Amino acid sequence: MNRKPERPHRELADALHALRLLIREVGGNYIAGLQADVARVEQTLKAVENPNHRQMKAMLKAIAALKVKPQRARRRDIKELDRLISKLSDTADNW
Repeated sequence: MNRKPERPHRELADALHALRLLIREVGGNYIAGLQADVARVEQTLKAVENPNHRQMKAMLKAIAALKVKPQRARRRDIKELDRLISKLSDTADNW
């Protein structure tokens, strides 16, 4: 029997394993960045003496409107979180 097909098979298996590790690292770093952005908004809220009440209500409304399904872990959920956090950050930066 010819054993040559085993090498590409093993190389592909190794490459797929490395890809999984890369996805875990990139995903973890991305999520950590989102969490840091939310923490900055929290810190801004604590530091601002008179935040705009209309903006705070809008932020609360945007958070309440968030529709994600964490158990499904869909890309669209990540995009929605990213958009929301970006909006919250932009609002807080203007206080």
